[in-house]
Amino acid sequence: MKLAIKAPSRELHWYIGSWTVTLLGSIAQIAFNFGFDENILNVANSQTTAVVSALMLGVTLAQRMNSERQARISAQHSAVAALQRFRQNYSATPVGLFTMKLDGTLLEHNPAFGSMFVVEGRRGSKVGANWSTLLSRDALQRISEQADGTRMMDAEISIRRTGEKKRWFHVRAVRKADLYEGWIEDISARKEAEDQLKFLVHHDSLTGLLNRRGFEVELLKATRAAGARVICLAYVDLDRFKLVNDLFGHAAGDQILRQMSARMREVIGPPHLPARVGGDEFVVVIDSLPLEAASALCERLRVALSDRAYHYQDKAFNVSASIGLIRVLEGMRPADALTASDRACAEAKRLGGSSVISFDSSSGELMEYLEEIKLVAGMKERLPIENFFTQLQPIVSLRNPRSSLCYEVLIRMRDASGAVLPPSRFIPAAERNGLMTQIDRWVLRSTLEWLDMQPAHRNDVDFCTINLSGASLNDEKFLQDTIALIRDHSQSTRKVCFEITESVALYDLNTTRRFVDTVKSFGAMVALDDFGAGYTSFSYLKELPADLVKIDGNFIRDVNSNPANFAITRAVVELAHELGMGCIAEWAENAEIVRSLIQLRIDYAQGYGLCRPIERERLLAVSNSAALIGDAATADLVCGRGATPIESVWGAALPI
Repeated sequence: MKLAIKAPSRELHWYIGSWTVTLLGSIAQIAFNFGFDENILNVANSQTTAVVSALMLGVTLAQRMNSERQARISAQHSAVAALQRFRQNYSATPVGLFTMKLDGTLLEHNPAFGSMFVVEGRRGSKVGANWSTLLSRDALQRISEQADGTRMMDAEISIRRTGEKKRWFHVRAVRKADLYEGWIEDISARKEAEDQLKFLVHHDSLTGLLNRRGFEVELLKATRAAGARVICLAYVDLDRFKLVNDLFGHAAGDQILRQMSARMREVIGPPHLPARVGGDEFVVVIDSLPLEAASALCERLRVALSDRAYHYQDKAFNVSASIGLIRVLEGMRPADALTASDRACAEAKRLGGSSVISFDSSSGELMEYLEEIKLVAGMKERLPIENFFTQLQPIVSLRNPRSSLCYEVLIRMRDASGAVLPPSRFIPAAERNGLMTQIDRWVLRSTLEWLDMQPAHRNDVDFCTINLSGASLNDEKFLQDTIALIRDHSQSTRKVCFEITESVALYDLNTTRRFVDTVKSFGAMVALDDFGAGYTSFSYLKELPADLVKIDGNFIRDVNSNPANFAITRAVVELAHELGMGCIAEWAENAEIVRSLIQLRIDYAQGYGLCRPIERERLLAVSNSAALIGDAATADLVCGRGATPIESVWGAALPI
């Protein structure tokens, strides 16, 4: 009964019915024996029930046999459908499937395999062909060696036939008894893409020459393997190439660069290596040629690049090339060699362009650069504590000399031997190598800390100026560090005046204005340094809320001998005073210049004619800058004991 409920079927019902009839016949016979009416046997006697039960059992067997037959037919249909699906999948698989004998004879394969190989100009069935014929004997040998029954062969195989491109295949195969089964895929397109990517890692996509990365790798290889060989490096730069891009677009510029690289390959052959390291900047690694021969090769290259016009569409362009050549010295890094050759090229451009300039190991320019490399390395190792210190140059008030104490903080450096280096040597080197921000940060920190340690001196100080480089002014981290420092030294911050060079300030006026507004909100002052050296000084003066204007020393130095400088200086002073700013004159070298500065109503002056830079300790003993003037005549003039009284010169009160 449980089976009839859980898994009912027609066969089961007929089977249960046959047993039911048999049971009824037995019950009727038992009832008759106990004396029930004999008519019961007329309906359910043993013969009748046996026949009916047998008939029902027969029907049950027939139903069972029919069900099994239908199941067999259904299973056959399923097997055929599965085989058809397998055959379809086998035929439609995009990779090649194959079965072959141990000797390489193909027994079976799918259409993808057949289409991979062309035999006698035809594609299609390759059954009966040999693996070594389709690929190579080496390919068959690799399968026999690697697919040995204990592991699967998984390898990339390359073939190259006469007149055809190199092809790559990825093969996986297993050995089964006396045959191999596996799949094969044509990966030639992927390999070409990989090779192209590898090429672009070290080559320029526009010209096909080595790029900067590839150049550095090859130069390093050449210098390491050179031994007694001479390695030279040429830096090639097109003169006025930017005009082509600006006037005719980058498509014209790109076409010129392609033509240039083709001309370069005509002149520069192995073992020499050309490379493109910038927009219109190229280098050539010259191997095993002395400097004189390398210079002659560069001259031929210059002629090839300069003496024929470049063409783009219907236009012709005459573009010349400047070349700087150096000999790569032992131990020189690729980056240093590149910069040194760039300097030689810059010298060629400075002399008019379309020329070759070479620096050998005795050239003063190259030796100067090598010294700079050592200097920068020393600054990076010991920046800034060990080899930096500051000096102070007094700034003398020409209005109130006896009650004003001002000075400029100047950075100084000692070399490894302890000798003091001139600023003209280490500051440009630091700027070119990205170290000025660190130096500016140190100068600001050390000045604020020193003022905090000298509160009495700080109370006497009107202001002390600190120079900021362009790199610092445009460095967001430097601005944040400056804010943190002036917050920690709020009392000393009010005595600090940041000097910003005019050309740097005007380079990014928005950034400069944001910096100025920030430091002034903490009580600091701002001075616009080297004012007048630029071309747009007056138009931008109103945009920068500076407290002081430092007039460029080139005007002050000749103020007595050049009427134009005198007139310009007077105009700057009057404009600055109208805008509420004070004026500082730099390069006040003698008493006559100081006298003219007083006549021009300039507020402050500094220069060797007043006082040279001094140690910080000397300033602690004075209460005003005028006390440090070394020349008696200049001191008398400044302090009002000269021929012209100071008060009568100024007349009206000034802002500072």
